[in-house]
Amino acid sequence: MNAPDLDKNIDVRVMQMFSLISSIDLVSESITQLHRVFINPSTIPFAGEKKCFGNRTFVNEDDNSYFKTIRASFGAHPVNLNQSNSKRFASWPFDSHMKSGELTVHLYSNEVGEEDLVMNLNSNELIAFLNIRYNYLDVISDKIKSIYTDFQDNLSKQRIQTSTEPIEQLHILRAESEKRLDNDYYNSEINDLIMIFEAEIPQPELVPLADKYKRSLEPLIEEIRTNLQAMNIIDLENSPSLSNRSELSRKLSYEIGKFYTWIHGDEYDPLIHYYLERFNNETNFKFNFNINDSCNLLFLKLMLMLHA
Repeated sequence: MNAPDLDKNIDVRVMQMFSLISSIDLVSESITQLHRVFINPSTIPFAGEKKCFGNRTFVNEDDNSYFKTIRASFGAHPVNLNQSNSKRFASWPFDSHMKSGELTVHLYSNEVGEEDLVMNLNSNELIAFLNIRYNYLDVISDKIKSIYTDFQDNLSKQRIQTSTEPIEQLHILRAESEKRLDNDYYNSEINDLIMIFEAEIPQPELVPLADKYKRSLEPLIEEIRTNLQAMNIIDLENSPSLSNRSELSRKLSYEIGKFYTWIHGDEYDPLIHYYLERFNNETNFKFNFNINDSCNLLFLKLMLMLHA
């Protein structure tokens, strides 16, 4: 927000100022790259502007170039400063005798008889340079919002194919979700639904319960399709994860969390047998969780246990 409090020791003070210069340079370069990505790849922001620095040693330079000259002169490239077709060497900075500056360097020429130049450093001018570039984030942000709005409008006009078969519709929605922002939340919901609808219940007594539960999820499928069509990525009101939690889900919260991690991950959990045993004991083996069941079937049984 402002220049640092400077140390009384000249060597420490020089490094403090160079740290400030380097930090401002990072901001300036970042803004330039964001400008090239979102505004115009062929231009540099603030080109030609001369607003920040007074009493310039090199009057032909704009603020962008003059800041780089300051950065070179006050420590970054002390022997790599080219001006007027001659190489100049920067001295170690010393206290400025001008009220408008904190530090000064002499720029010595390698040409015999060419006059030395003096450059003064003013932290207020550096902060002004920083603020102008930092505030340019508002312009970049507005441009990003405009690009995003155009992206939304374009995809919202592309109709999502519909199917009366839930599993077919879900596979369509998975492809559309990846194309439409590839949102992790929506991808996860769709993948969970695919696991549920692809699972086949081998226990006849559970088939009606499973069918009823799957039908209860059809409004969620339609909600996902509607939101993706409108490019409106918001919380899903029909998601089972937002429904009221049962006493059983609270009682088995640890085991359920570990089960979710195992079922959605690639690593084996040596305690998976224990989790399934806990599910069976708490439900009197109503769903008969078995380690030999497919992942889809185990996931469906868990959803039936929690929600059906």
